[in-house]
Amino acid sequence: MANSRDSSVAIRPLRQKLLERRPVAAAILAFAVYSVSLPLWFLLPWERGTASVGAWVVMLGVDATRIIVAVVFLSVWRMWRPSGFLTAPTWRRVMPALPLLLLPAIPMVFGPGVVAQPGWKAAIIVFGVATVAFGEEAVFRGVVLRVLLYRGLRPAVFGSAALFGLMHVMNLAVDSDPITVTAQVIMTFGIGIGFAAVALATGTIWPLLIVHFLMDLVNSVQAAVPGENAGVAVTDLLLNGGINVALGALTAIYGLWLLRRRTGMIRELESSPPR
Repeated sequence: MANSRDSSVAIRPLRQKLLERRPVAAAILAFAVYSVSLPLWFLLPWERGTASVGAWVVMLGVDATRIIVAVVFLSVWRMWRPSGFLTAPTWRRVMPALPLLLLPAIPMVFGPGVVAQPGWKAAIIVFGVATVAFGEEAVFRGVVLRVLLYRGLRPAVFGSAALFGLMHVMNLAVDSDPITVTAQVIMTFGIGIGFAAVALATGTIWPLLIVHFLMDLVNSVQAAVPGENAGVAVTDLLLNGGINVALGALTAIYGLWLLRRRTGMIRELESSPPR
């Protein structure tokens, strides 16, 4: 019987062959597993009314799936270090990420406001938002982006952004409005460009995790304002969607600027292939 050392030696060439020779296939695999595994929970034949057992199971299942899928890909493909999780976020590294703080700040200042939440509900919101930030950044800026670097710098940035935007089409599975989902797809494509450029420029993923967490947290608490979701007019949906698209466009422009200036670690990536 082959021991564990022999098994690891056998697995290593297969992993390298997939990542180096088939980076697009590897990126699509990570995207597909993450994107498809989440809405599967909503297909369970359970009652999902407010505060029902089924609703709690689905919510916790989705949160756990985000973490598990991300950790599996990072571990099996040994992407913890290349993804930037093991890189210390020094002040010099973090600087290119600071403008991204405008993304949560703008809706916080100009949004409709928030309402007080019970302690237990606030904790659930924070935990759920944290799993979203970790899962999406780990998969799309940690795994997909780094794998696609084998195809080049710009293919990695635009490819990871395209898959990140496409992933949000899955929101239609949870009865989201088509106008809102369309705006989300466009917005997240732009954000994907900016976030990918910042990830490459800084060499660490931690600033993106924080910004992503703050963005979703602001949106989550504002979505709880009474009356916001009751009979929302199409004009309001278009207005909110237009604001989101504009934020995505600004983020994309900033990312393209970083690439053009070859900021930080981007200069080194252009001169040497990924490992």
